[in-house]
Amino acid sequence: MQLLFIIIKRTGLVDDIMRALASAGIHGGTAIDSTGMAKSISGMDNLPTIAVLREILKGEDDAQKGKTIFVAVHDEQLHTAIDAVKTVTGDLSAPNAGVLFALPITYSEGLN
Repeated sequence: MQLLFIIIKRTGLVDDIMRALASAGIHGGTAIDSTGMAKSISGMDNLPTIAVLREILKGEDDAQKGKTIFVAVHDEQLHTAIDAVKTVTGDLSAPNAGVLFALPITYSEGLN
């Protein structure tokens, strides 16, 4: 089995991604709120250009928020799931388009 991760700033696509996965026969995905590293390090003073970053990132700017979707898939479903995601997101090679990767699941309980 594989754990597929989709990290996306275009949060409006999350429901469409979930529907595309479900239509491809893939169920059980979870979406959580996520924040990128730039937002997390904005409070640090010892890094170059932090003052500029702090100004850009201060407050609760929705543009700085993202979603991380993860779903466990059988090995033979991995490419089907990736194709389903890409039908919604399009090409992920452009900057800030999103990140998609899979990791092998070496142990699990409660997965079918």
